[in-house]
Amino acid sequence: MKTVKITLILAAMAVGQFAVAQDKAQGKEKIYTPEQIEMLKAQKAAMKENREEFKSSLTDEQLAIMQNKELSIRARREAISTSFSDTQKAMMEANRSEIKALRDVFRATITDEQKQLMRERRKKMKKRIGNLKDRKEQLKERKENIKEKRKKKKG
Repeated sequence: MKTVKITLILAAMAVGQFAVAQDKAQGKEKIYTPEQIEMLKAQKAAMKENREEFKSSLTDEQLAIMQNKELSIRARREAISTSFSDTQKAMMEANRSEIKALRDVFRATITDEQKQLMRERRKKMKKRIGNLKDRKEQLKERKENIKEKRKKKKG
């Protein structure tokens, strides 16, 4: 009788694992077409190239501003932006308009179904991030409780 129960429990667990595995496989279904993936890769490559080109145009003084850890991020950003030359400003504007054009072309190819899948994926990611924050808080509380218990034992 026990062997039958154990066999049934193991079979139920195996079926449950199979169902979970299928759910995970469906969650990773591809949203984009191969053409759209290529468009995204081209967009990413263009951004990287533009960034490298712009970084190479920075002067030593501008690099020093960027590496100054005494300034806050906002102060660094303001200081560096005021130090840009006209050519650097024009380069940034050209880079922005190029990336905007690439994004607009990509957005024109997205179907309503893809938009919905993207929204769902964003919601799931936000939920995961929220769960991670909650877990960190719980872990922090547990650590504090353990510290307090150790202090009580010592004292």
